[in-house]
Amino acid sequence: MAQFSYTAVTKKGERVKGALDAANEGEARMALRAQQLRPIQIAKKGALELDLGKLVKGGGGTKPIDTLLFTRQLSILLSSGVPLVSGLDIIGSQMQSPGMKRVVLMVKEKITGGAHLWEAFSEHKKTFSNIYVNMVRAGESSGALDVILQRMIKYLDDAEKLKRLVKSAMVYPVTVLIIGVVVMIGMLAFVIPKFEDLLKGAGQELPLPTQIVINSSHFVQKNFLFIVIGVGIAVFLIRQFIQSKEGKRFIDYNILRAPLFGPLMNKVAVARFSRTMQTLLSSGVNLLDALDICRGAIGNMAIEETIGRIKSEVEQGKHLSTIMAKISYFPPMAVQMVTVGENTGNVDKMLERVADWYEEEVQAMVGNLTKLMEPLILVVLGGMVGGMLISMYLPIFKMSGGA
Repeated sequence: MAQFSYTAVTKKGERVKGALDAANEGEARMALRAQQLRPIQIAKKGALELDLGKLVKGGGGTKPIDTLLFTRQLSILLSSGVPLVSGLDIIGSQMQSPGMKRVVLMVKEKITGGAHLWEAFSEHKKTFSNIYVNMVRAGESSGALDVILQRMIKYLDDAEKLKRLVKSAMVYPVTVLIIGVVVMIGMLAFVIPKFEDLLKGAGQELPLPTQIVINSSHFVQKNFLFIVIGVGIAVFLIRQFIQSKEGKRFIDYNILRAPLFGPLMNKVAVARFSRTMQTLLSSGVNLLDALDICRGAIGNMAIEETIGRIKSEVEQGKHLSTIMAKISYFPPMAVQMVTVGENTGNVDKMLERVADWYEEEVQAMVGNLTKLMEPLILVVLGGMVGGMLISMYLPIFKMSGGA
């Protein structure tokens, strides 16, 4: 998204100036017309003109919660008999998120020009995912858009809950570990030197553990700035690596093999796959298209590439359950449920049960993992800090014993 400054005229003939975010000048003009403004001049802002606050916050983008809120409101309005354009107008006027408000107004403008709803959504890929667009397309084709939106609400809600669960499992140990490292560095830089002055005054030979801690303290004091810069550079490089395609591939493949988080992430992937496939199939999307769309909704490259292979084999006429049975990522229970679904003609219902089951499994695993990690982290960090303090108190204990 780029930021554009504009001068426009209102319906009353008044001139107004302002700024907005848009992908290009054409979208900026469309957004202004949707706000009933006639643009006179539009210019892309330079880097020095950009609003610093928006740069820090990432601009007027949208969040998944904005898409969920929009879908709920649109579903309620359509099921109440409100025409689509009027509904979008109402939602746009009440939407709190500036980014989502702009998207809604642009969608309304597109539909007013004769486009289908799914076509208007497809131009805003950061707000409406591929699965969202295809489901809306299926809903418009079948005349059951309100039903499809209800399914989409459940899908988005379940996806958001699953995402929060995974984040809670990952963020807690990382946060505690970072705090522990900061405390250790702080002790080496500011607390240990106080002990050193006291111990030097006693004139005793220091035990080896105490000497190691003091040497570490000297190193941190002398190189504190370099350590901070080095940590900053390391964090930046790791982040760049994680965001790169090679880094994401490396992490996605290896996290599934990790001792504690591997089984959890595997269950998350199975739950996402089942929920996405169930939502698409129950909305009238055919199996091959559903597999193709599902690839972009899993969030793990290892599983996504596996789904690509599944699609190739389905095109050859093989059953979905037969292919899944050969892939280690899919547990036997999931394979058996899909087999039953294929035999009874209710694959979508079986996939829904698989999704419900593994979402509950993920919730239970996150709870157990948190309970397991808490004492483990406390023991490790407590041992490190306690070991450091004991090392510094050893000479004092020795002096007391000698006295």
